[in-house]
Amino acid sequence: MIAPRCITMSDPDQAPPPAPPLSAERMQAMIENSWDILSLIDREGRLIYNSPAAQRLHGFAPDEFAGRNTFDLMHPDDAPRVGATFERCLAEPGLPVRARYRYARKGGTWIWMEAVAVNLLDNPAVHAIVVNSRDITEEVEAERAVRDSETHFRSLFTNMIQGFALCQLLYRDGRPDDFIYLEVNESFEAQTGLRDVVGRRISEIAPGIRETNPELFERYGRVVETGVPERFEIYIPSLDLWCAISAYRPMEGHFAAVFEVVNERKKAEAERLRLERQVSQAQKMDSLGSVAGGVAHDMNNVLGSVLMLSSAHEAMQAPGSPAQQAFATITKACQRGRSLVRRLLDFARQDLAELKVLSLNALVREEVLLLERTTLAQVRFAVELDDHLRAICGDYGALLHALMNLCVNAVDAMPGGGTITLRTRNAEPGWVELEVIDTGCGMPAQVVEKAMDPFFTTKSHGKGTGLGLSIAYGTVRAHHGTMTLESEVGRGTRVLLRLPSTDTAASDSDPPAPPGPEGNARRLEVLLVDDDELIRAAMGPVIESLGHRVVLTGNAEEALEHLAAGERPDVVILDMNMPGLGGKRALPRIRELQPGVPVLLATGRADQEAVDLAQAQPGVTLVPKPISTGELKAHLDAIPDWRPA
Repeated sequence: MIAPRCITMSDPDQAPPPAPPLSAERMQAMIENSWDILSLIDREGRLIYNSPAAQRLHGFAPDEFAGRNTFDLMHPDDAPRVGATFERCLAEPGLPVRARYRYARKGGTWIWMEAVAVNLLDNPAVHAIVVNSRDITEEVEAERAVRDSETHFRSLFTNMIQGFALCQLLYRDGRPDDFIYLEVNESFEAQTGLRDVVGRRISEIAPGIRETNPELFERYGRVVETGVPERFEIYIPSLDLWCAISAYRPMEGHFAAVFEVVNERKKAEAERLRLERQVSQAQKMDSLGSVAGGVAHDMNNVLGSVLMLSSAHEAMQAPGSPAQQAFATITKACQRGRSLVRRLLDFARQDLAELKVLSLNALVREEVLLLERTTLAQVRFAVELDDHLRAICGDYGALLHALMNLCVNAVDAMPGGGTITLRTRNAEPGWVELEVIDTGCGMPAQVVEKAMDPFFTTKSHGKGTGLGLSIAYGTVRAHHGTMTLESEVGRGTRVLLRLPSTDTAASDSDPPAPPGPEGNARRLEVLLVDDDELIRAAMGPVIESLGHRVVLTGNAEEALEHLAAGERPDVVILDMNMPGLGGKRALPRIRELQPGVPVLLATGRADQEAVDLAQAQPGVTLVPKPISTGELKAHLDAIPDWRPA
């Protein structure tokens, strides 16, 4: 056990005793135990003396150093540089010089040394160059590792695909207000197209960015103040760039932004949203069209029964009598109701009453001819028609009505005048396109989204029904085409119609004229098939009043039973839309039981299915509901005597 030493406190007013002089023995002990090497060399660089640390570091015994030139033990790549430093040491006695170099170890390896040399050749007590050196291998390797790391990350920084920017946040009144670029990589310049941004403010480089991204500086402020990284997207209006940003804090008061231009993704998202809206619009319009068609069917039956009776009784009254005038008023009211129902069907576009091969160019010319006579002179029409435009199969009247609605909307959008461009062209195989472009006031995005909704209008009360674009859209859909709408405030509106084409040449012949009132006056056996009691109750007596015999049935099944039992009518009036078999499935069976019998196919929804059915069967005439007594008489008078003699 070591006994504790006794420590005596000296008088603070007494001066401490002087240190003992450094003896030769103490000096020698320090030299021998130091891990730094003390060397003496002559002016030729030959070793005169090496302290014991030289053997510990280099592995050479003192006799192996004796008389050797120290430059012979240096790495050949370092010796010239150290030699130049040595020459300066010789030229400037008493001035320390410093050098780093690799020095040989016994065994063939190298260690890094740092040496300080002083020329004391003129000092009689020394007469040598004194060199103090030490092993700095670990320090050099650490420095190399740092440099390698910096080189590696500089390479990543320079060559990374993403743009990178190191920025200093600027404040105004204690709030983040701007930032300065301190460093950017090559991808930043390549993606943005910006050059020489270092040292400049973002508000100077990208005007309008503050207004377009009002929370931008607050976001960067949160990153700098909290150190929590954030991800967000910004739009740079002056460059028309969308950028996805990952921001983090590398040091106090600064932020780094790693970003990627995502214009293509944003465009894809916009296109996806546009298609989703288009699909949603189509589904909505289909749903509303089905509802409108169903309502029209029921309304046609109601109007049909009233119109049938009112027109019949009007004809039976004395001309000018109060009763005749009353029935005439009822008839006119029914006819107005029929017009409203047909407009509803125009919206639903389920009544393509007449399909034929036609030319869109002819349709455009007719529309322009009509509008040039009726619109104000300040509206100019620019017509660009493809002379080799393929034909389409469609309802000329319905398409003309749709184009009229589009042109009227365009005229309304240009109260101060402008130009309407009508352009046709062939698209990819199987399609043709019709563009309607105006130079009017245009519409904001929120209006464009709703523009084709039924009954949506921005016009003042009494100036529009909101059905124009809906009717046009429904018409194009009924023709298995597409309709797209593009508009921007102050830059006009563009409507693009795409319709399937046909290889058949367009027909210039007029449609067959409807049956006139003239015809045979023979007595007909009529089989009336309609599920609506009002229609049977109204049409039955009217048919009899016209001199014919009628058998009333409430469904197709009952009518087929009559035919199977031997009933032989001269004509069948068959309702298209009924429960059970309905007109569509009943018609072939009627043909089987009585092949030649004429059929008047009555429907309040003269859709494509009804048109196709009438065209596929000989002797079938499509009769739209509601029908007046005069129209019914004309159809019955036109029934041919089809029975064999």
